Amino acid sequence: MKKRVISLFTVLLLALSLFGTTVFADAYCLEASTDTAVCIEDTDWKGSGKIVFYPKTLESNDETYPVVVWANGTGCVTSLYYDLLRSFASAGYIVVADTTVMSADGKDQISAIDYIAEKSAQPDSILYGRVNMEKICAAGHSQGGRSAINAAAADSRISCVLSIAGSSFKNEAKGVTCPAFFMTGTADLMVLSSVWVKPAYEAVQGSAVYASLKGGIHTTCITNHEKISGYAIAWLDANLKGSDEAAAVFAPNGALANDKAWKSFACK
Repeated sequence: MKKRVISLFTVLLLALSLFGTTVFADAYCLEASTDTAVCIEDTDWKGSGKIVFYPKTLESNDETYPVVVWANGTGCVTSLYYDLLRSFASAGYIVVADTTVMSADGKDQISAIDYIAEKSAQPDSILYGRVNMEKICAAGHSQGGRSAINAAAADSRISCVLSIAGSSFKNEAKGVTCPAFFMTGTADLMVLSSVWVKPAYEAVQGSAVYASLKGGIHTTCITNHEKISGYAIAWLDANLKGSDEAAAVFAPNGALANDKAWKSFACK
């Protein structure tokens, strides 16, 4: 009986994750700033909430910064990803997260690009003239990974894709021509790699990388973001900052391919 109750509870959690019941209340920017990243919110931009993280250094220099537009997993509010998004900002990226919990079609992620372009053009914005609109990554988790694929297929402003446990359809991934990195986990029982992630990797038309974290579960990017953030940031550095050192990480005999914490590495 106990095992049956646990099984039913597991199925319920799976259903909530995949089909979009909002089970958490968002607490926007509870910690407004850290030593390396600052968080601002705009919950009513044309009816679509946006949360922005930017590097602390932006306040004291004249540089422009590449952009990461983020999409949440089904039913997952943005605050669940704050640690991961702060790590991106601390590494030198402006991060724009749309607050929707149903993001599959990519439209809200494209909206995030429109949002940051508008802010970059507003003289009264902290982001005025500070956004590199030529370097944009669409990134997301679970359904948000599917959003990233659909956004990249539809919007040429996107330079690369980072899909974390993304539930993308193969026929959608065929429309992606920019570089794409597909992260998954060997213990992810919600978005099975063999059904979703690997077929999407194989379908993209541009260069792509695939790797599976040993023991990684569907929510590793939430519960243990540091297990995936290093390679995620290396992907951003390679594709948005033009770092040859970071690009070498994803070579056939590079650091990721030889990292024993990961398996099934593939690149094309």
